[in-house]
Amino acid sequence: MTANDPCLDMMSTTRKRHGIHATVRQSAGFTLIELLVVIAIIAVLASLLLPTLGKARNMATRASCLSNLHQIALGTTMYLSDNRNLMPWVPDDDLQLTPPVNSSGKRYNSMGAFMPLLDPYVSASKIWESPPARLEKTNNWRLHFASPWRENGQDFPQKGWANYISDKLAEKDTEQARYLRGRAPESCALKRGTSVAVEEWLMTPFFERGWWKDFSAQWAVGESVPPATGWSAHMGGRNQLYLDFHAEWVRRDIAR
Repeated sequence: MTANDPCLDMMSTTRKRHGIHATVRQSAGFTLIELLVVIAIIAVLASLLLPTLGKARNMATRASCLSNLHQIALGTTMYLSDNRNLMPWVPDDDLQLTPPVNSSGKRYNSMGAFMPLLDPYVSASKIWESPPARLEKTNNWRLHFASPWRENGQDFPQKGWANYISDKLAEKDTEQARYLRGRAPESCALKRGTSVAVEEWLMTPFFERGWWKDFSAQWAVGESVPPATGWSAHMGGRNQLYLDFHAEWVRRDIAR
């Protein structure tokens, strides 16, 4: 064959075509099957990781809430030091009470009226809001937990809000052992026959399923009603602060 042989030209052209085809094949993307396999793998990994990520997020917000309670504990300790070891007192009319939760009329008090008393001892008004428990102010049954800053019987919502709640600061009967306003923590525990290490006094908002049957209607706001399985922002429990001023998470009668 000569240099100008047509056969050589055809072979060269064929090689070039094959080279082009190879290049095209090498630069081609995933096939549809390969893409579906990758998507399936990602979906499986996501299904395995999302619950773990959700738990990690819940643990982080729980820790942030506990940090708030620790700051409130420190502030309250300083308040006690300046006030003859007596807990803050506000008049009955300034209490911001939830609906009842049992037949004895037990209620919880949101902390808006106590904020002015403890404000000089805490870092900021935002620590009175539990981070994972969204502050509801209207059209939701959870607004019962929310209270604005209250001073001398007047509300000042621009100064801050609270949604931590207290059972002992809600008690109105001074003869009850659980009555805490203006009383020393040790005195309250002694009257209850326990110790300051086991008596809680401040906690994150929650609603137990045992309350639902008889009291859910009183908690309803329009068509917004507490869930029959109970509610909390803390995975079936609540963070709470004790009279010895340590804080921890405890399980309650709430579906996880």
